[in-house]
Amino acid sequence: MPIPSLHNRSSLGRLLGLSCLLILAACGGDIKPEVSSAAPALVSAPADRIVTLQTRTMLAGLACGPSWDDPQAFARYARFTVRNAAVLRRSQQAMAGRLGGMAAFDRLHTEMSNGESIRLQAMGTPAYCAQMRDPFYTTVAIESDELDRWAVIQEASAQLR
Repeated sequence: MPIPSLHNRSSLGRLLGLSCLLILAACGGDIKPEVSSAAPALVSAPADRIVTLQTRTMLAGLACGPSWDDPQAFARYARFTVRNAAVLRRSQQAMAGRLGGMAAFDRLHTEMSNGESIRLQAMGTPAYCAQMRDPFYTTVAIESDELDRWAVIQEASAQLR
C-alpha cells in the first residue's frame, strides 16, 4: 500500500491510529499502569526515551518505505514492537504512572506522534527520510537489552539537530 501524501491528513491519521492499535496489540493489549502520586519528572527518564524512539521509528516506518525502496519498512517496525513488547510495555506503564494514568499517557503519546509528523512535514519527506534511514534500521534490528542505551544515543543526536 503506498504511503499517502501528508496533505491528506485523514489518511495519515488513520494510518497512525492503525499503527497505534498494532502497537497495543503487540504489547499485550490492556495496560494497567502503576499510578503514582508524584508529579511527572521534568527530565527524560529511560521510559520517555524508549517511547520517543518507538514513536519516531513508527513514523519513519510508515512514511519512508517508498523513499528507501523498502516496502517492508513498516513490517520491520511491527516486528521490532513484537520482539521488544515487554520493554515497550514497561516504558508505557512507567510513563503512564508518572503522568497519572493511561489516559494522560495516551494524550501525551498523541502529542508526540503529532510533533514527529509536524517535523516530517516541515523537513519534507526526502530530507526526513534521509535523516531517519540509519536510526530506523539500527532501531528495528536492536535487541531489548540495548534499547535504552540506543535511545540515549538517539535522544542526544536529536538535541544536536
